[in-house]
Formats: sequence, structure tokens, C-alpha cells
Amino acid sequence: MKIILDVVLVENTDKQEFVNSFDPQTEADLWNILSEIPNCISMYVETSFVEKFKQDSRTISAEERIEAFPAASLPLDVSTTKTITVETPSTTNSGSNYMPLQFYLDSDHIYPTVNNQKVGRNSTYDNTKTISNATYRSKWTGKNVDIVTLEVGPVLSSLAGVHNNHPDFADLDNPGSTRIIPMNWVDLEDSSNNQIASNSCLSSHGMGVLSAAGGTICGFAKKSSLRSAYLTSEDGVIECINAIISWHNSKPINPETGLRNPTIMIGEYQYLLDRRYGIPIDYVSQINSFGSSVTRPGSTWGGDFTPFIENNIVPFLIQDPNTLQYQWCVVAPTQSTYLSLHTALQSAWSAGIVCINAAGNNGGVYRKTSEYESYTINIDAPTPYKVYSIGSSQITTYNEYGTWWYTSLPFGPHGLEMGIDVAAGYNSEGMAILDRYTNRGPGIDIIGLGENTWTSYPISTYADGHKWGMFSGTSCAAPTVVGKAACLMERQFYYTGRWPTPNQVKSMLISSGREIIKGISSTNWTNVPSANPYPNISNTSGSSLLTIIPGFGNGGFTLTDLCETTRIRAHFDANVETLDRSNIYKKRPLSGILYPRTRIRKSTKFLVDDLSSST
Repeated sequence: MKIILDVVLVENTDKQEFVNSFDPQTEADLWNILSEIPNCISMYVETSFVEKFKQDSRTISAEERIEAFPAASLPLDVSTTKTITVETPSTTNSGSNYMPLQFYLDSDHIYPTVNNQKVGRNSTYDNTKTISNATYRSKWTGKNVDIVTLEVGPVLSSLAGVHNNHPDFADLDNPGSTRIIPMNWVDLEDSSNNQIASNSCLSSHGMGVLSAAGGTICGFAKKSSLRSAYLTSEDGVIECINAIISWHNSKPINPETGLRNPTIMIGEYQYLLDRRYGIPIDYVSQINSFGSSVTRPGSTWGGDFTPFIENNIVPFLIQDPNTLQYQWCVVAPTQSTYLSLHTALQSAWSAGIVCINAAGNNGGVYRKTSEYESYTINIDAPTPYKVYSIGSSQITTYNEYGTWWYTSLPFGPHGLEMGIDVAAGYNSEGMAILDRYTNRGPGIDIIGLGENTWTSYPISTYADGHKWGMFSGTSCAAPTVVGKAACLMERQFYYTGRWPTPNQVKSMLISSGREIIKGISSTNWTNVPSANPYPNISNTSGSSLLTIIPGFGNGGFTLTDLCETTRIRAHFDANVETLDRSNIYKKRPLSGILYPRTRIRKSTKFLVDDLSSST
């Protein structure tokens, strides 16, 4: 195999003698004599001979051609003017007249019309809940990025065909078309994953997710393509991830880019096992944190639980189902990992799929799987001791013999370094905190906006004849990050000609985010569990903040401590070039429109004749 080298020769070197000194079959041959440029020549060099060729005393330099890109104009702006809202508008209005607060808080394209105006849900810290006639404009829309949400099924037959005409999924480049694509996923059996014949590919939840990420009105990735797959009794999570990897690996070349489209997979499922067991707090003799430890000062902790909070362990009150008395407990996650799921997700990441995961809504505090084993508690209660088992419908007790527990083990799609974990942030400019229900801790990579995000989540029918509604949870926060990631990926491709790797996307998201999340203590130990840490934070003002009761499950309590969660919330500013240039100078693709057209190399004799006739 030969490559072209552009060569600068030592002054007065005879070009023809230089060419003739090489074996044209095994070493180097002439590509272009470059008759008008003294001391320069282009040679066609066998790859195995390149290093020796460069060491020739007659050459000053021999450089492989660097991939070049057109100095084309930037994409045209996509502009949308709506009313930004964090409160549910009247159904007598058109739902398509509104857009979510993420366009205001998480970009630099919309500014308040009143000095010192704050927008958001919190009436104490925010001045208003709406901004009228706000215009968002961007050149970057996630074009040619494929987004797939992995959901808990089934699809809803009542939503069959809804994507064909809902304005939030309209194709801006092809009016009358939709960007949601029904799929027949390979090796999956459930009808929810064989969507083409039925034209049914949405659940209510999936519709909200795709809207928050790539809605024409409600998402940042307004030109991305959108798909969904579903976990059902027939199609497990490993099978679904395998199907998505298979589809990703077999994509055709996109003739517009000369490369296969990249894939973002959103992990929109959780197992609610982050607060699974309650251990009476005075059973704990020692807290261990990465080599350091805190020992109980006596037979009890004396009501001072500060050492637990300092080690990201938030004590909760649990009502004993037998005595009905409340007891302070350390709440631990399930004590096992989902190894097959983690293996599947790592395979997806290694295949080039960007995995962005909802971190969960039951207030767990977790670390990455690479470090959770260093964080434990020791138990010195006589065995067996009573432990509370926290179920989705009731709390029960059982006898436990183990003398130590992991306190920050993740269970679900979150927790991997080869992934991007998203917690939910509060829709408020004046009170930029975490949503009360969100999982948190050092395992979180970035924050997205959660509760009260306007989307096409199909709750109510509006005057435009389509369903819209407020979406929430880490289920909402994750796709708000996905939309921004898709825009960053498109911009990176435009300037470099390469789609970024998953690791590069993760780095870009974090480096372009804003460190604005505030930490507020949930606990006032003289008045727990009824302490309210700040005014009017939610409709549960005055409720038990740190109490787990029967029926506790998805988002059933209030917690505000950061517990070492990142303070970075995802942000997209199309005017700032946060490019990762580490992948620019690579060999040209071997196929597609970026690959150079085949050139018929002129013979040496023909070139010499040309040279002689031109003098």
C-alpha cells in the first residue's frame, strides 16, 4: 500500500534524478512533479518504506497529506419564539405556543427583559414563572445524530401514529414528515419492539423523553432522528441493548456526511433498589470511607448524626410495621450489582454508543462501581439483628447476620465510568438546587432539569389538538442533557469531520456545563422530620422530609443535601467553541464522500514531457 507524501527537497536537488533513484514498485514513485514550485515534489511512497524515505539526505521534510474540510458557511439558524413556562398553561391555548425553561436556564440565547428578573417555580426566589415572546436561535440542532430511548414497556396503542403529525416531532427539513422512526428491533419478540406494521412506537413516558431531548419545540436536538425500544417480559434489558448495538454497528453510510450516524442511547429505566434496607443507626459501630473511619462514641450516637452526613449517609426515620414506632436508620442499597447489565452497557460504550442514564428517583446516594467497595459501615449488634426491608408497597422486618454493609453501591444503568449519569435539577433560576427525589452523590456526572419541564408528554389535549404536559424526574433530566450532547456532537463534526467518541462527548458535556448547583442541608436535628429547609420549595412544604413510610418508592420523600453531587448542570452555548480537537488529524476514511476520488496517476515520462515542453 502506498501513500502520498508532499516533499520539500534540499535546494538545487534535481527532481528527476531524485525520482529515478527509487524503485517505483517497492519504494517510491512520482505522484506530481510540481513544476511551478521549486524544491517541492509529491511522491507515492510504499508505507513500509516511508521512514527510510524521510531519512533521505536530499529531503528536508516529507509530510502525509492532512485531511482538509470545506470552508463552507455555517448551518442556517433554527429559530423559535415561544412563551417559556414552568407552570401548566390553560388547555384553551395552543400547547405549541410554549417551551421549557431549559432554553432559558441552560443556554445563553434568551435573556430576561427585566433587570434582576428570576424565572422558575419557587415563588420566594423567582419573580415570574413565564417569559413571553422568548426567542431561541441556534445553528446546532443535533442533525444526523440518532437518539434511542430504552424504556419500560409496553407502547400505548392509543398513541399509535401520534408521532406522524405531532408538531414536536416534525422534520424541519422535510415538512409533513416526522423524525420519530418506528423500528423492528433485531431478535426482539414483543410487539412493542416490532413497531413498523402497527406504527405504534410510543409510551407516554417515551414521548416525554424524546420531546425533552429532540422535540422540534421542546428539545435542543431539533433535527436529530428519534427511536425507542422497550423492556418487557419477553424482551429483557440485555436483549434490548444487544439489539441497539447490532443496529448501531450495521448502520449504512450517511451520504451527507460520508460516515455512519452516531448513536445516543438513553437509559430510562430504574430498579428502585438504592434505598432497600434500613439498619437501626445505633447498630452501626463504625463508618468507613476510603481508608479513614469514624467510630461510634459510645453505646449510641447520642442523636448527633453529623458523621453520617459528612460521609454521604443520610439517616432516615422508618416506621416499624409491628410497633408503629419511628426509628432512626441507616438506609442501604441492595448489596449486589447487575453485572450482566453493566457488561452490556460497557459493550455499547465500546461500540461507540453514547450512554446517558437517568440516575433514579428514590433518593439514593451512590458512587461509581470502581470505588463503592471502599465505603462501608460495620455492625456490632448481636446477631441476628432486625433489619427493615423497604418494598414498593410495604415495609417488613427480617433477621440479618452480616456485620458490614456497602453504603453507596449503585444498582441499575447508572454507576459506570463508561456512561454519563444524570441527576435532576430544580426548575428555578433563583434556587438552583437538586430536585428533592433525585438520586445523588459522587457517582453523578452532570445535572439536567427535572420536575415541571414542558414537553409533549401526553397529559392533556390543548387548543392545537395535540397533547402536552409537564414532565419530571431524572427521566426528564437525562434527555435534557441528551439534547445538548447531540448539539455538541454536531458542532464537533462540523469543525473536525469526525464524530466524537463517547469519552469525548462526556468530557465536552462536563467542560461546557455551568457550576451552579447549590447545596442545602435537609436536616435540622432539633426538628426532624418536620423541618422545612427553605420556603415553598414544593407542594410538600411541612411534610416529613426524612421519613420512609410504607408505599415509599419512586420519588416519595424530600431530600436536599448534595452529598458530594457535582454542581455542574448541562449547558449549551452555541457561540462558544468547546471543541475536542484530539481526533482531528487522523487518516482519511477509506469510504464515503470524505475519501479522495481516485486519481489516474500520470506516468513519469508524461510528466517529464510536460516539464520539457513548458520550458
